[in-house]
Amino acid sequence: MSMARFMLNMPRRSRSRLLDAVRALTCLCFAGSGVASSATIDLRNGESFEAAAEQLTPGDTLIVHAGTYYDVGRVAITVKGTAALPVLIRAAEGEARPLITRRPGDPVENTVDIVGATHLTIQGLEITGVSGGDGVNLSGGPSYITLQDLVVHDVSVGINFRSSMRHITVRRSEIYDTRDSGEGIYVGCHDGSCVVSDSLIEGNWIHHTRNSEQGDGIEIKKGSHSNIIRDNVIHDTYYPCLTLYGTNGDPPNIVERNVAWDCDDSAIQVAADAVVRNNIFMPGSGQGISSQSSNGVVPGNLQIVNNTVVGGEPCLRLNEWGGRSSMAFVNNAVYCPSDSFVIGSLSGVTVRGNVFAPAVGGMPSSGYVLGRSLQEDFLDASARSVYPTGTSPLIGTADSGLQPSDDFNGRPRLAPGDAGAYEWNGAGNPGWTVVPGLKNLTAPDAPLLPQVTLQAGPASVVYEGSTTLAWSSANSVSCAASGDWSGNKALNGSEATGSLTINRSYTLTCSNSMGQNAVATVMVTVGPPPAPAPPPASNSGGGGGALDGWSLALIAGGLLVTAARRRRQPPCNRAVSQTGG
Repeated sequence: MSMARFMLNMPRRSRSRLLDAVRALTCLCFAGSGVASSATIDLRNGESFEAAAEQLTPGDTLIVHAGTYYDVGRVAITVKGTAALPVLIRAAEGEARPLITRRPGDPVENTVDIVGATHLTIQGLEITGVSGGDGVNLSGGPSYITLQDLVVHDVSVGINFRSSMRHITVRRSEIYDTRDSGEGIYVGCHDGSCVVSDSLIEGNWIHHTRNSEQGDGIEIKKGSHSNIIRDNVIHDTYYPCLTLYGTNGDPPNIVERNVAWDCDDSAIQVAADAVVRNNIFMPGSGQGISSQSSNGVVPGNLQIVNNTVVGGEPCLRLNEWGGRSSMAFVNNAVYCPSDSFVIGSLSGVTVRGNVFAPAVGGMPSSGYVLGRSLQEDFLDASARSVYPTGTSPLIGTADSGLQPSDDFNGRPRLAPGDAGAYEWNGAGNPGWTVVPGLKNLTAPDAPLLPQVTLQAGPASVVYEGSTTLAWSSANSVSCAASGDWSGNKALNGSEATGSLTINRSYTLTCSNSMGQNAVATVMVTVGPPPAPAPPPASNSGGGGGALDGWSLALIAGGLLVTAARRRRQPPCNRAVSQTGG
């Protein structure tokens, strides 16, 4: 007798109980086997973003459709995704950006809290709030969080890193109209009691924080280290556009290729433990570069290299630098119509390759050449175009000792290099024009964005089976593997996985010459281990061997798992709201 006929001949109640038992058995059998338990969930206007986000489990994707989502309670996202089963919350493609917000009079809460979550990406949402709440607040030691393509406004702090955490990325998001303390991006704890490290803040547009009590554009607190802040556009801030203290002896933070203007306090305030290179600072009424003791941190281990500063009051403030270790002011272009400088002792400081206009007392004359005027040396400084003219004294002036490998546009620097943020490549700026908005990293003649593809053939294998990973890249100079493989990889190639007994996730990251990354991930699904051989069947006449309960459970369980995979649903029951398509 076939198994199907055997089950159909059972009483309905018995068959239902048997299937329930099989489901429970299937959950137990595959709980640790690597079978993915993931779902794609559609959230539509009028439903609860809080309920949907808080019920996510590893591997889930939450698609938020156009609409306005109000929640009264605290939205606390705690899901712990993995490299193999990351979690994604994203706006629906081809629709208006969904708005996550709170109503006036609702209890004061952050609009979105990320609490201890891991391997989570949120992208494409608009986030606003009520007075006293942050747009996005990260706490509880999260890691591998990516926030990208967000629009955050009318909140206290745009994005707030408020505990120790690592591997956080904030990319190509707009933050504006902050209030209360009002920072655009706040990283770490003021007293250094929490540390943020190995994180990336790139390509964001942060502006108009003047309606706040402080309103730094990006603030990296004491003790946070090994972070990269690059390609951000920051303007119209109340406090400094960029603020950094020190790392307490840990590796420095990198601040590169940013542009800042109309910063009421300073374009950048930095005390120690940083590399500040290839930035454009046009502070307006504020200070240009300000470096001195701050929040208990004294200057040290600080390189300020190949930046362009136009204006400021003062244009340059360097206090307490003398006698400090590893201090350098090299290859900068400082044009100061106010003729305002505050320069302390520079004993032991590396000073060379700079261009100043006018001459400045306190700066060793051997450390710079004299510029002419803004009109003669830049294309149009009044329109924020500080690309050098063909006769500018910036050209060929730089000292090669600390010269970066690229410039503000991400283009390679040559020898002899040029002072300031740009490398001159002929008449006319070959890169992005400095305007309000996201920095365009694909302007004409700028390095092309990297591309990478990664495939597994086959993508599903039997237990202890093997597959081959094949990949190719374009516009890349290096590739590195992560997830369930590791090491540097060729720009194009293939590699066998060897015997597999659980699901695996393979990620390949390829980078171009300016450090931009392209990432591809492929999942390999591994079948269940073979079922144990059933005991010998007993013949009871009629020519068909009866199946015992264990064999029946295993076979039915296999059918359930197969069906669950086809439906992209977990074999075990889970309270997931499936709405829409």
